[in-house]
Amino acid sequence: MKRILLVLALVMVLCFGCAGMRGDIVKIVDEDATNAAISREVAKKLLSSWLINSGFVRGSLGPGRMAELPKGVVDSMDELDKLAKKTTWTDSELGYSLGLRVRLLSEIVAQALKLYAPEVLKYLPMVF
Repeated sequence: MKRILLVLALVMVLCFGCAGMRGDIVKIVDEDATNAAISREVAKKLLSSWLINSGFVRGSLGPGRMAELPKGVVDSMDELDKLAKKTTWTDSELGYSLGLRVRLLSEIVAQALKLYAPEVLKYLPMVF
């Protein structure tokens, strides 16, 4: 009799737990969908202004200083230039463009820190 009560209690706990978990999962999925919609919007806006920013960077640095940038920075800029010249993008391209910007900015920040404040790098948890 005690075993049957224990099993029934466990079944009830699992049922209530699963019901609560379903609600949480739906909330997580809804949040992910909202984040994806915002990411699409942000990526499109950033791509719409990228070519003027790229031109500014390339024009202000000139060919000589551009050649001094890390290859990853120049490659990211070139790929963003190609994407920005398009007028429609897939979700994958939009996500990729955001990733390229993160890579570009992290490499630029890492290089700036190495040049101007190398002592700061030992306090940062990120690997540069």
